[in-house]
Amino acid sequence: MPFKTAIKWIHRLVTLSLVILVAGFLWLSHQPDNRDSDELQRAYKLSDHVWLYMTINSSGGATVPTLYRYYLSSEIHGEDVDVLHQLKTITPFLEGTGSITSASVEKNGEVTISYSGNVFSLRDEVSNLRFTVKP
Repeated sequence: MPFKTAIKWIHRLVTLSLVILVAGFLWLSHQPDNRDSDELQRAYKLSDHVWLYMTINSSGGATVPTLYRYYLSSEIHGEDVDVLHQLKTITPFLEGTGSITSASVEKNGEVTISYSGNVFSLRDEVSNLRFTVKP
């Protein structure tokens, strides 16, 4: 009889350990949205149909640089909170620690961007918009 009781307690202990292990793994692997702390910095009208939006994220503290995200989109109406909510559904075409020095829309519809600074991510296509990156 004591052997069966010991087996039951060992089974309970192993089951509880596995539940704690799985819950801990899920908790540690959870990635919060890294754009939750973004603030709308500026919005520029490049043409009648293309707007450039810039957000800033300085929530990283002393060891993480300020991150700028740049989006190309049609005009987004509303308050800053509404604009940020819409921008979260769009992938930024540029993420980095630098700044855009000039931006324009060419006659053929391409958007030309001049950027100075470190680049963390760069995309050369934005939904229906196509732009070229020149060094």
